[in-house]
Order: sequence, then structure tokens, then C-alpha cells
Amino acid sequence: MKITLLLAQCTPEPLIYSLNIILKVLKELDVEVHKIELNKLPYFDGKKNKEIEKVMQTIAESKGVIAMTMVPMLSMHGAMQSFFDSATLYEDYHFNKPLLAVTYSGWLGEQEAANLMLRCWNILGGTDGGKLFFNKQTDMTQMQERLEREVEDFYRLVKQERMNVISSERFIFYGMKKGNLSHLIQEEPSVTTEIEKEKPVEIRSFADLIREEANKKQVSTEIDTDVEKRDESEHIINLSTKEQTIKEIANLLQREVDEEGFKEFSTGVYTRPPQFLGANANSKRLQQIPHYFIAQFDKELDLILRYHITDIEEEGYIIIKDGDCWFKEEIDGSPTVEMILSEEVLQSILTKKITYQKAFMLGKLKVKGNFAILPKLDQVFKTL
Repeated sequence: MKITLLLAQCTPEPLIYSLNIILKVLKELDVEVHKIELNKLPYFDGKKNKEIEKVMQTIAESKGVIAMTMVPMLSMHGAMQSFFDSATLYEDYHFNKPLLAVTYSGWLGEQEAANLMLRCWNILGGTDGGKLFFNKQTDMTQMQERLEREVEDFYRLVKQERMNVISSERFIFYGMKKGNLSHLIQEEPSVTTEIEKEKPVEIRSFADLIREEANKKQVSTEIDTDVEKRDESEHIINLSTKEQTIKEIANLLQREVDEEGFKEFSTGVYTRPPQFLGANANSKRLQQIPHYFIAQFDKELDLILRYHITDIEEEGYIIIKDGDCWFKEEIDGSPTVEMILSEEVLQSILTKKITYQKAFMLGKLKVKGNFAILPKLDQVFKTL
């Protein structure tokens, strides 16, 4: 896979730090990266040139684009803006791919710049590949995991090759570019005299209709005055009873709660299963996993995980249910997901040196079943 990296004045230390992390993750994912320094290109003068031709050819041959820029004041750097201006001279097939926008500001405007870049890319014919923005107050050491996750998500989005939906702005832009928007201008329909004279429809409430029906019955029936009053009170909606009805329902619910009493729910604190009590250093690898389960993460999580450690020929099942987690050697039924890996890879996952998702994308972890749960597994187990 080939990805183009567009850089606009990425000299501040936070951008250099971010760039190194992005390159490291893409290298681990075996992605071919082509870096382009936009500030070395000539500024846009309304015409194509050899330098921008090479850039557009590189983008056309790529599966995705990552654009990084410094934000001088409320917008992207001039080199990035010049690139987008030059891109308007080219057809949309060059840009039919995702773009990840990364912006940094020493003052303010980093979010606005990222949104503007994605909007420009969408108008040109591309798709939103995500955004990541930060400023000089951001602690970059805490941003490392966020950067890695964003690049991994972008990589997955590029591989999926999702359908590109044409926006109204893109439609208008290319219509103006080709000069064929005349069909969008339509004359307003003339209003006929009959329509002008047409009587407006009377809008009546449901209560008005019921009152009218009750009045008709009152006129048509020859009964005593007391009966007529009673009949009318039965048919006419008394809107003042709404508050009383709410109070009656509240009292009814309160009585039911008082009769049944308060039911205390489980807090989901993990209790170590009996088979782990007194575990020693010779315990199997899989039997140790439930010790590191975070019970408070998601009490509705219901999973059966089958592990097969190839090099030590160990198999077993980790069951997560009702805020609890335990190990079983055999189960009845089918697991949610089956994972095949080596003992070394399992150790790296449990010590958080690598995530389930990254191990899967690098081919170190083979998965059968619902692989979409892999990111959640990284969250429900704490590190060894």
C-alpha cells in the first residue's frame, strides 16, 4: 500500500514528534510512504507547473493522503493553501481517497484549520479520513497512543475502500468548473387566480372535534337537563385533569416500589474463581488472564474467547459475562471469536507492548469470528 504525506512547514517540535510516530506506525504496517515538502513548491499562480504535476501524479497513485501543517493564525499554512488552490486545476479522480488532517498551532485555530482542510478535500473529490489537532499546551507524551490509534484507524479505512458520497458542494464546484449548472436554475411556477382565491384549510384540534360532536348530540337528543350535562361531561375533554392524571400515575409507581422494596445491584467487582486460588509459577498462561480483568469496564459485555497458543500447544476459553471473567478448558457451544497466536505475542499483548488490533493487522494474531471486538479487549484487561 502507498500513502502520500503532505508536509507544510512542519518544523515545530510537536509536529516533528508526531511525524516520527506516524512514520513508525506506517512502517510497522508495511506501508510505502512518499513525503512531499509543500513549502518547497512554487506558490499558485493560476497555472499548472512541472512540480505540482509530479505531486498530483503521486497522489493519484496513492491509496490515501496524510496532510500535516502548522497553523500560523486561524487557518492552514500558506503552502498547504497553495496546494489546494493548485488542486482545483485537476480532475476529481486524483483525490478519490481518504485524507487524514493533522494540525498544530502555537496560538489558536488548529481545529478550524483541520476542518477546512477536510472540507477542501471533500470538494475536490476526496473523503474524510479523520483529523488530529493540538497546540503548544498539549502534552505530546500523552498524545502518542492517540496518534497511533488515529493512524491505525486511517490505515483500516484506506483498506476498506469505502464508497465516496458526492456532497452538494462538490456537485456545485464541478458544475461551475464545467459550466453546466444551467439546469439547476428553474423558473418559479406561476400562481393561478384559482389558487389565490382558494379558501385556506382550517386547522382544528382533536379536542375541538370532540366538543363539536358532543354539542351535536346535546341538540339532537331530547332528554333531561341533568342527563344532558352528564353526557356532555363524558364527551368533552377536560384538559385540567392532565396534572391530576400524572399525580395518580406517580403515586401508583411509588406504591409498587414501596411494596417490592429497593433492589441492590451488583457492583461488578471481580472475585477470583476457585481454580486460581493458590496459583503458582507453573500455572498455565491462559489461566492467569482473568486476574487482570477490569470488572467495572462494561457489565453488559458477553464474550467467549478461545485461545490457541501454538508453540506450547495450550488451548482454553476465557469467558466474560455479567461483569465477571473466568477460565474454562471446555465449553458447550461456539465461541465469539477464536485467536491463534504464539506465547511471545500473547506476552506482548498482556504487557501492552502491542494491542490485539495491531497484532491482527501485522499478521501476528490470526482471528476467526467477530474481529471487531479486538479494540475492546485492549480496554477490559489491565497490564501485567
